[in-house]
Amino acid sequence: MKARIFVFDDDADSLGSVVATLRRDGYDVHPFVDPAEGLARLASEGADVVLTDLRMPGLTGMDVIRRLADDDGGVPVVVMTAYGSVESAVEAVRAGASDFLMKPIEIPRLRAAVFKAVKERSMRKEIVRLREQVGAAGDIEGIVGSSRAMEDVLRRIRLVAPTRMNVLIQGESGTGKELVARAIHRLSPRDGHPFLPMNCAAIPETLLESELFGYEKGAFTGATATRQGKMEHAEGGTLFLDEVGEIPPAIQAKLLRAIEQKEFSPVGGSRVIRVDVRIIAATNRDLAARVAEGQFREDLYYRLNVFPILVPPLRDRREDIPKLAETLMAEVASDNGFPPKRLSPAAMRVLLACRWPGNVRQLRNALETASLIAPGEVIEPDALPAEVMEGILPPTSAAPIPLPGPKTMEEAERDAIRAALEKTGGNKTRAAKLLGIGLRTLHRKLK
Repeated sequence: MKARIFVFDDDADSLGSVVATLRRDGYDVHPFVDPAEGLARLASEGADVVLTDLRMPGLTGMDVIRRLADDDGGVPVVVMTAYGSVESAVEAVRAGASDFLMKPIEIPRLRAAVFKAVKERSMRKEIVRLREQVGAAGDIEGIVGSSRAMEDVLRRIRLVAPTRMNVLIQGESGTGKELVARAIHRLSPRDGHPFLPMNCAAIPETLLESELFGYEKGAFTGATATRQGKMEHAEGGTLFLDEVGEIPPAIQAKLLRAIEQKEFSPVGGSRVIRVDVRIIAATNRDLAARVAEGQFREDLYYRLNVFPILVPPLRDRREDIPKLAETLMAEVASDNGFPPKRLSPAAMRVLLACRWPGNVRQLRNALETASLIAPGEVIEPDALPAEVMEGILPPTSAAPIPLPGPKTMEEAERDAIRAALEKTGGNKTRAAKLLGIGLRTLHRKLK
């Protein structure tokens, strides 16, 4: 879309010259001799940039700057004046002007100032969009958890998303590393461009290079046509390299060059392809240990590990299980087309006691199976898969906490906390241990 520019100037000749120049450059330009009329139109219709004379009858250029600053509209203002001085330039910039032009205005200087202001406006709009998106989401869509460990993950996602930094996500299988990668992409300026996941462990070594970088016709037997790779397909967006630790050393070298130089050559070709791609990598391996063993390039490790995010296993955030289970059961019901079910207190105790070696992925599979097997609307322990029952942690000396039948997961959680406090005589430290959650988490839930 054309940038929309308002020009305020009581000098008709000067106004006409500026308007004619900017219209030739393709801008949508609206001239105003009366700045008050221009501001009224701006309030109702909006604009991307305002150019204003500094000295005008009625409202001055300084009045325009202050008015737009008060409105917090984020519209850059370029000041024009025949009475310029260092003092007036400093005052205008301090008041919020984007740039300052002296009359008679030089055309190249005008074009440069407007181009800069248009880019500034675009950046301001993008920042506002990202802030609104994060703020409206509260918890980031797709990621469920209010535990201290997950709060740190969400905080780090919000910090790194608007940047261009490469990210290394580490965590056990099934913890939701791809969800984290998608959230970073969705909250970044690259949203709207491709997000391409690539499981490096699932592709044979002989095909991995061509999948990543593409190949030229005739590069190998069966290459009957030129084909783009993931790196080129992800132009402008994000390439998610899952299980990056499985990439062979020879391909690691080519990936390192592509990240450093932002260019690569397809397999069997000599042409150089330049790309603008953000890399988010994930692994369930200890990459630092693989570097020490000589299995992974140290320079590539540091290129990927610019901003690390550690996704905790489910056993380390058990307080998230009730809400997570409720969310997953709603998804299961929607995906399979049957009415949503709820967990009995006894079934919830089983979920809270399980080790969950397969993490969130295993929990979802278990709930999907139980939702199918359970005859009524309530899931009892006997509907849960055998592997869940076998994965229950050894019982402690403390008797189990009785849970009255709740209508919702929130009620189950509240009743469990009440029962634990009654059992421990109000001792919060002992109650937290009995519930299997941290003391800070218990205090937060009590509030």
